[in-house]
Amino acid sequence: MAKETEKPGKAPVPLYTKIGWIMAWVLMLGLLGMIMRNCATSVIYGLQTDQQEVESFYQSGLEAGSAGQGENLRGKAVENSVLRKAYIKGYRTGLDQRR
Repeated sequence: MAKETEKPGKAPVPLYTKIGWIMAWVLMLGLLGMIMRNCATSVIYGLQTDQQEVESFYQSGLEAGSAGQGENLRGKAVENSVLRKAYIKGYRTGLDQRR
């Protein structure tokens, strides 16, 4: 006779399957946390960064790209994603103008 809690014809879920589900959920939550942190820092840096400073980094990237120099990111641009993006955008534009 089958127990009342078990459904007839269905085997219980194996332990390794349950562990796999838990590991998949942990991985998904970790990725979600990293994405949310990245979005939050982008918003924070976007609000705190002065537009003149962004333009300055764009111009320095444009000059470096036009001169054919390698990317030379300064201290602030390494931390601030908005400044890094402006510098790289200017650098690529400078490389395109050089060609």
